[in-house]
Order: sequence, then structure tokens, then C-alpha cells
Amino acid sequence: MEQPDNDLIIQFNQGDTEAFTAIYNNYYLTLYNFVKKFISEREDAEDITADIFFKLWRLRANFDNIKNIEAFLYITGRNACLDFLRHLQRQGERQKELLHVLLQQPTEGVLQEDLKAEVLKSIHKEIEKLPRSCRNVFKMAYLEGLSNSEIAETLQINNQSVRNHKQRAIKLLRIALLNRNILVSAFIGLYFHLLRLLG
Repeated sequence: MEQPDNDLIIQFNQGDTEAFTAIYNNYYLTLYNFVKKFISEREDAEDITADIFFKLWRLRANFDNIKNIEAFLYITGRNACLDFLRHLQRQGERQKELLHVLLQQPTEGVLQEDLKAEVLKSIHKEIEKLPRSCRNVFKMAYLEGLSNSEIAETLQINNQSVRNHKQRAIKLLRIALLNRNILVSAFIGLYFHLLRLLG
């Protein structure tokens, strides 16, 4: 870097955007390539790398030297990759469990493939109509695979509130879907039974 490290750190600590840009330009490619070793999709790797630099900027007052910044970028990058891969694994496991349950059911009647697709379409449509808090909690729990504790931490609410939002969301969805078409009630019951098992 053109600037002496000490001067650069002082300016960075004080919120100088040019100092941040110098650090960003110097370490972005190295950090991105590190993240890309673990995250195959380019856009995901770019998002993770950008988020790490956002965290670095937010914590800029805490760094005494360049070595501390390098260590932060590496450790945060490693942890971000782990979190992302765990998230993908949780999503994959939930989708496999749902598919497994569906495949164990008879194919005649209300569980034929075209009807299953239609019911799932209806479910996702009704999810978007839920009250905002319920919708956010439901999606984080059942579509993103987050635990109650993770949801509570992300939304800054307690675990009981998370449970309440999940229960209310399922109740509202069940009522809305049963009102739409009584013939699919068996499949809806199966779907929500699975959600309770996963929750």
C-alpha cells in the first residue's frame, strides 16, 4: 500500500472512506478467492465477501494494525462460509424430508402429482398474505430452516414470540387453504403435520 500502515489504520479508525477503499482494494480479491473455494456460486461468494467488508467497516474502530484486519477478514470469511454451508444443508435436509413423506403416500386421489403441485402453489401464495411478523417467522423457520433461537436473535424477539408467530401462521394458513378447496384438506393436513415435526 502507498500509505504507511499506521497512518492508514488511524484514518480507517476515524471513518476515512479513502482508507477503507485502500484496504478493500488490497484485500478484496484475496478474500473473494478464499470464499470461492468453499462457495461454488459466484453471486453467493460475492455477497459473502461484500458482507465481510461491511462488518469490517462497522467495526473499524477496533483495529490496531493491518495484521488484525487480515486476521479478522480470514476468520470472518471462514465463519461466514461455514454458516452459509450449514444453512444450505438445513434447507436440503428439510426438502428431502418433505419429499420423503410425499413419496410414501399413495399416488391416487388428492395426492396425485398435479394436485400436489397446485396445493404447494396455493400454500406459498397464502404465505405471502400472512401478517408481516408471522410471514417473516414462518419463512425463516420452514423455508430457510432457522431454529427458534436463531430467529429470535435475528429479529430481536424472545423464543416464546417466535413460537407464537409460528403457531398463528400455521393456523391462518390452514384456515385460508381449507376455505379455498375442501378437497385438498387431506394433503394440507399432511403438510402441516410435517411442519410441526420439523419445527
